[in-house]
Order: sequence, then structure tokens, then C-alpha cells
Amino acid sequence: MMENTKSLHDEKVESLIKKYRDQGFTVIQNPKADQLPFDLDNYQPDILATKNENECGLIGLIIEVKTSITPVSVERLQSVAEEVSKHPGWRFLLVTLEDMEAESLPGTCEELPSWEELINYFSQVSKLIENNNIEPAFLFLWSLFEGALRKRAVDVSIPVERLPAIKLIKSMYSLGELSISEFDIIQACLEQRNRLAHGYIQKLDSEVLHKLVTLVVKLLIEWTSNISETEKIAVIQVSRLMASMTKNIQENTAQRNQKFQEIVVSELHNHPKEKEILAKIKHAVEKGEGGTNFFNELQHLSDEYYDTSTESKNQQVNKNETVLDDNAQIALDVLPTQEKEKISYAISCLENFPDCSEIEVSKLNSSSDNDFIAKVGTYRIIFEFQSKKVTIIDIVNYKRIEMLYGLLEKAKV
Repeated sequence: MMENTKSLHDEKVESLIKKYRDQGFTVIQNPKADQLPFDLDNYQPDILATKNENECGLIGLIIEVKTSITPVSVERLQSVAEEVSKHPGWRFLLVTLEDMEAESLPGTCEELPSWEELINYFSQVSKLIENNNIEPAFLFLWSLFEGALRKRAVDVSIPVERLPAIKLIKSMYSLGELSISEFDIIQACLEQRNRLAHGYIQKLDSEVLHKLVTLVVKLLIEWTSNISETEKIAVIQVSRLMASMTKNIQENTAQRNQKFQEIVVSELHNHPKEKEILAKIKHAVEKGEGGTNFFNELQHLSDEYYDTSTESKNQQVNKNETVLDDNAQIALDVLPTQEKEKISYAISCLENFPDCSEIEVSKLNSSSDNDFIAKVGTYRIIFEFQSKKVTIIDIVNYKRIEMLYGLLEKAKV
């Protein structure tokens, strides 16, 4: 194992040396203390690379190479990075085999956006939220958060800006740049981000976006000590707008869920297979996140509705009697099960006729003023209404109405 680790380490060092030399750098491998430009308290890096640029002046890089197998002591390297950062033109870099890939060599140009650029990008997230593009807004906001975290690492000389997101986050947390509560929020958001980023498309809970917005705003204000007050005010203004938008989305979602639950409960209590359907709904929603809570709310609403509807039914002693003629009964019996359930439900609604908004009913233009027609999908229920009695005359497919009754043009169907 040690030989494999050394081999990976040496290969990475040799690869970097070649690339830096190809870019015109003067490179020393494993420089001794007297070859370093300043005292680093007996610390020996893997690479010392220098280059004089006409426009930028001196570029000096002190580089430590680690493999993923070797544990990285960030605390020890931070003291080295802090000392290096005191000298203009010099920068300390930690390079690992798991580094995030960049177009340029490590340290050869500014790889991260400035704070001003991050803030400008941040303001664009509000446009996505405004258009209810929750998932794209979340992914864009996460990229800004990650960029801000890497930028912060550079500013405070914590050499982890090139690490993968999870190691970056853990390193910044362990060194006190993130609080326990912030770390917990980030962990939860990272799970959502990974699912979306890797193709597992799902509806994102607006509460997650709201938490990430709040966190990013707090960290931007905290970390941008060098930007102008105008920029900070811009961050605060945009954050308030975004917070308001995410709150509205949450409220609208809650209202939609409540309305949906009310509709489901209302419909189910008139359905002959209410318990069976509720069981199927429970099985389906429990497969997703938050499914159990949704079903519990639905069940609670159902129980409340049952209590009120039972009381209401007890007061409705004058419901219509529904009777099926022989032809109607035969027609009902031969229907497919799914269609039969729909028709049976519609007939039960006619117990409240003429107050039955659940189905569409029209007067049938015939010789009798008591004939009506009810629309149920592709089927029509022909019925007669007299003295609190509904008589189902026939149940026909829409295509058969004209053939059987010759009333298609006259009927309001």
C-alpha cells in the first residue's frame, strides 16, 4: 500500500513539474530550506515554481502534493499558507489527486470569481425564483455558495479551495469557518444538489431553497469585509426579495396541497371503494420524501370531513330515491369495472339532484319536461326525475346516443 501511495504521489509531482516548465516556470523539486525565499520553519514542499510576468510581476508557488490515500492535516498546512500569503506574489497550494479540474494550472491565474462577481451572479438567482424555476435556482445558488466557500478559503489561507465539495465543506467546518447549524443545513442541501445534478430529477421542496438563500446571504455579508457598502446593501436587498419569493412559493404550495387534499377527501367519501383508494394513495405517497406526513394530513382531513358530512347526511332525510330500469341495469352490468365505478358514483350523486355539481347534467329536449341527461366521460346517463325519485332509463356510450334516441342534435351533450 505504501509503495502504491508513493507511486501515485511521484507521478503527480512529475506531471505538475512538466506542466509548469512548459508554461515557462522555473521549477525545483523538493527544495531545501536555503532554496526557499523565506523561512518556513523547516517545512519542505514538493515543488517550488517561480516565473516573472511583465504585467503581473513575480508569480511564486509553493506546492504540497497529497494523494487521496494520505490523510491531509489542513491545520498544519494552514500555518504555512498564512506565512506564504504575507509575501507579495507568493501563494501556497495544496494539490491532491481528487482536485476539482480547472482549465489552467493551479495558481497560474485567478480561478475563482471575485466577491463582486459572485454578488452579481447572486442577484440573478432571484429572476429564476420569480419565474418559479425552483430547481434551476437551487443549482445556480449552490454553485455560488461553493464558489464563495472556495473564495473564503483562499482569503483566510486555508489551502483547500481545490478539494471536492464534501471535503471542502468538512475542512472549512473543522477550522471554524462554518457553525454546526450551518454545516447541518449545507449537508442537507448537498444531498438535494447531488440528486438533481446527477440526473435524478425531482420536485424540490421550496423550504430547502429558502434555507440555502438565507445561509448564502449570511455568509456573503460575513465574508465580504473588503467589498463596498453599496455591494453589501445590494446583497441584503436581493436577499430580502428572494426570501419573500421563496416564502410566497411555500405558501402557494401549502395552499395547493390543502386544496388538493380537500378535493380528494370530498370525492372519496362518495366513492364505494374509499378505503381501498386511500390505502393505494398511502402506498404511493410513502415512496417519496414527506409522503407519510402528506397522508397523515389527508387522513386527518378525511376524518374531519367524515364527521361533518355524517352530521350533514343525518340532517338530509329527503334524499332522492334512485332506481335503475332493466335496460339501465343491463347496460351497467356489462360495463368494464373502471367505467362501472364511474357510473355508479355518478348515479349516487343524483341522489342530491338537482343539487349535484359533481357531474354535468342537462335538460333533455324531449316530449317530457322530466327527462335529463348526465355526462360521465364518454358515457351518458338518461334519467327521469319525479317526486324525489330518479329513474335511470339507460346508460349509453356517447356514440350510440343518436342511433338509440335520435336526439343527439336536440340534447345538450
